[in-house]
Amino acid sequence: MFEYSFVNRKGDDQTSIRIENGRFENVIYNYGRVSIPQEENEDGTMPFSFEYNILDNASIPREEFDEEFFTLIGDILVDIIENEDYDDTGA
Repeated sequence: MFEYSFVNRKGDDQTSIRIENGRFENVIYNYGRVSIPQEENEDGTMPFSFEYNILDNASIPREEFDEEFFTLIGDILVDIIENEDYDDTGA
């Protein structure tokens, strides 16, 4: 199971994410543009795309940021979206 926290670094314009455990522990990054599809694919999936920026690599070499990292931050993004409190009143 992954753990993450929201962090605000001095001078940053937006909240970032810190990975709290595992191979990428202490990496800090934020999301750029996120595109969520409106309809499912024929196979029932709804793949979305996103951009991200690594702000602190926690001394992990660039070449280690592989598919495992991309999958992890995708899972974190899904978790954030699913747990977001939406205001359905339109206010």
